[in-house]
Amino acid sequence: MNTISKKLPLHIQNDINGYLFYAFPYSIMSAFPAYKNYLMENYVQCFGFMNDANHITFDYADGIGYNDMFHQCGPLDITFDSYTSGIQLDIEAYIISAIENNYYITIFIDQYYIEGRQAYQDHHLLHEILIFGYDDEKFYYLAFNENEKFAFSSFCRKQLDAAYKAGYNINTLASTDWIRERSIILIKPKTLRNSYHFSGERFVLKLKSYLNGEFSDFYNSFVISKERCQIGVYNTNILKQCISDTQYDINDISYPLIHAWYESKRNLLNKIQYYYLEMNYNNSTSDKLLIEYEKKVERQSNALRLLFLKYRRSKTMHKINRNWFIQLLNDIFNSEIEIIEKIIFEIKRIQSKDRG
Repeated sequence: MNTISKKLPLHIQNDINGYLFYAFPYSIMSAFPAYKNYLMENYVQCFGFMNDANHITFDYADGIGYNDMFHQCGPLDITFDSYTSGIQLDIEAYIISAIENNYYITIFIDQYYIEGRQAYQDHHLLHEILIFGYDDEKFYYLAFNENEKFAFSSFCRKQLDAAYKAGYNINTLASTDWIRERSIILIKPKTLRNSYHFSGERFVLKLKSYLNGEFSDFYNSFVISKERCQIGVYNTNILKQCISDTQYDINDISYPLIHAWYESKRNLLNKIQYYYLEMNYNNSTSDKLLIEYEKKVERQSNALRLLFLKYRRSKTMHKINRNWFIQLLNDIFNSEIEIIEKIIFEIKRIQSKDRG
């Protein structure tokens, strides 16, 4: 008996965006070598903002960030269905058909019905997963939770219908309208005839915008007041503001947000390294600046992330030393500004020397 199966290529974002909150589009694009330069040149402007409920979100302003991809989908073809129409479908057949047509599927399900998930047969929890393949018995998917890293996994195809319909019931009682309208999201990379050309000039302009905290045109598709948003180097301030406010419940800062903030620093380090490589900048000053950024910004951000995770897992968030965290955030913020200024100055020096 022949086994019917198909898996679409997928690469977890370890080398560009790591376990960034809502990183599904990046994970898809990174599986295609033709998009390497595109990913490295874009996704520099990570911003944090507070919504009306004073909850923090992090996303990218230049590119297709998960929340933005319905306005600026860039190199992806994206369609979505509402829960109202979704529950009328044969959801299993629909997903198999989509995969056969090379679409990746982001879908919302009640994890109570999905074997292998932490909530399985324990409690009801609405969550999104990215399905990228199937065989006779299983769907293959990628997911992210606070207590687990991105991981490839699978679940029984027979569990899907109950999980999706139960998710509809959970969402009906919630105020999350964006899920109600986008419970099934189909994503397919557009075909590129040629590889995207990495532009050092465009990258430097974006690096300057990152340093200055400038909002690009992509930002305009987000309905967020600038007073509640911090971008580029200044995205550290959104965390500092919350931790500084003793009236703010620190439990409202979820771990994925801290991780996304940290990943924005690691992400920038990777991109600057890539820029130096593409421009063939190989000198002691450039190497020293990269090491300085890694030591004073990336590693310090990671240290804060790990401490936050330790308090979160031990359920002792109330014991966080706010003043210590604020001082560390200040050190990271000041170091990043200083080092990025030096990097831009060094780039200008090299460019001037090359032209001379």
